[in-house]
Amino acid sequence: PSVAGVERATRPRMRRHGVAIRQCFRHRSLQCRSPEVGSLKPVAVLHHSTVHRRYHQRSFWRETNSSSRILAGITGTLTWPALAFRCSRRRTRSSTSCSSVPFQVTNVRGEHATIPMTSVDRETLQELGQQTLDMLGKYVGHLSELPVRAERKPGELAKQFPSSPPTTPTEFRRILAKVEEHVLPGITHWQHPRFMAYYPSSSSVPAILSETIIAALGVVGLQWSASPIATELEVVVMDWLAKMLGFDGAFLHRSGKGGGILQNTAGEAIANIMVCARVRKQREINPDAAWEEAFYADSSKLVVYMSNQTHFSGPKACRVAGMRVHTIPARLTDGNFRLHPADLQAAINSDRAAGLVPCALQLNFGSTNTCGLDNAAEFEGIAAEERLWVHVDAAYAGPAWALEEFSADAAAVSRVATSVNVNGSKWFLCGFDSAFLWVRDRRLLIDVFAASDDFMAPAEDGIYNPEFKDWSIPLGRRFRALRIWTVIEYFGTDGIRSFLRAAIEQAQWLRDRVDAHPSFAQPVRTRLGMLCIRLAESDA
Repeated sequence: PSVAGVERATRPRMRRHGVAIRQCFRHRSLQCRSPEVGSLKPVAVLHHSTVHRRYHQRSFWRETNSSSRILAGITGTLTWPALAFRCSRRRTRSSTSCSSVPFQVTNVRGEHATIPMTSVDRETLQELGQQTLDMLGKYVGHLSELPVRAERKPGELAKQFPSSPPTTPTEFRRILAKVEEHVLPGITHWQHPRFMAYYPSSSSVPAILSETIIAALGVVGLQWSASPIATELEVVVMDWLAKMLGFDGAFLHRSGKGGGILQNTAGEAIANIMVCARVRKQREINPDAAWEEAFYADSSKLVVYMSNQTHFSGPKACRVAGMRVHTIPARLTDGNFRLHPADLQAAINSDRAAGLVPCALQLNFGSTNTCGLDNAAEFEGIAAEERLWVHVDAAYAGPAWALEEFSADAAAVSRVATSVNVNGSKWFLCGFDSAFLWVRDRRLLIDVFAASDDFMAPAEDGIYNPEFKDWSIPLGRRFRALRIWTVIEYFGTDGIRSFLRAAIEQAQWLRDRVDAHPSFAQPVRTRLGMLCIRLAESDA
């Protein structure tokens, strides 16, 4: 039947029983039962679960968004049973929706259960939220007493959970108890004061609590119109961070040319960049070819250069982009493993002689293994001459650019780099996941990732309303900007700089004691909060 016919057929029944039709419940074995009405058969399916306006108003059908109109309504034609239950006719303007009323279900085995309300109501949120905070407070208060690492064998933890999901609801307090009983013993505690593995993962109170706000708001940042503040706040915080780190104005959104975007991880940021570097080089090679040809052209002869200290996400990103990787051994110079321009030039000359095409250069500022720092200023000439896309991976050490003693490094990177990534989760108190990516020219991203469809709102790409879906692979984006903004507001730039300096001072305290001890040595010398320590050769 037509949509209009379904409306006419179902409207009397809805008025008679006072039924609000809700979202399809994705449990095929459930039948709906209302405590007041009794067993109800599904009469309609709604496209969105947001249609919960007061059904007794005459304006109900006029108020309903066209995308939320009834799509089907004949009993027996639905794949999933629709949930329908009765609400009081005497609604007030402050009343909650029908989804705030608990209802009973009966499964195919005749078992009854009360399903919790599906909407977010204040009382439940406050009650369960306080229970959650109490549990987290207990955890944080005893964190230092726990073992850093979970001593478990693979599969041992999974056996604590049933092989099938629960069919009936579990009280939230019991869920929290299960977290303490089954989850926490399997945690490697990255926030533990004795955690020394991998790399830092600095979180903070504002980062933790802002995640709760983000989850409650439930923003899906498809584009500016999907939630304007999600886009505009991201523009604001990315410009704040660029200024704090001392970047050239070209990397700011306000320049109208470059700008920054939040990513999941540094690895994702580098993968996006390598795809864009490949397309740009193909356009340079064949400027007269149709634009689409740059996406599909053979890129197996394009080469990306990096040192052997580079994180493996670099080579992985190049594989994703379909390009070759030329790994160059870094030299231990002045106690630091870094790439040298002469070695890069020799590698380029060798590859050109073999018929290959130099495409991009990835430099490090704080490599994962040894905290290696490549001097970006030394590569300015060769990058321009060879027309290389220069990307700087500063996932760990990039925050140090906020300190005056590292301003010269920041200025060199800002002058030479085409793109830069920094992690907010390692050394910036923002928690995981928060990776910052800046580009000198936003068109380099938009030319590759721009896409849309009829269901998207028309948009114009401006300074404060960029379509971030066109800047990287994902369409839907979390409201991470709120977390970054909360952290910066809470600590201020002075507080963050104090945190960075304290980490460097702590590292220097340990360096001095390692140097004074005959049994230990430092294979590399760093200026940051990371140390590499080994046994002295005489004790090896």
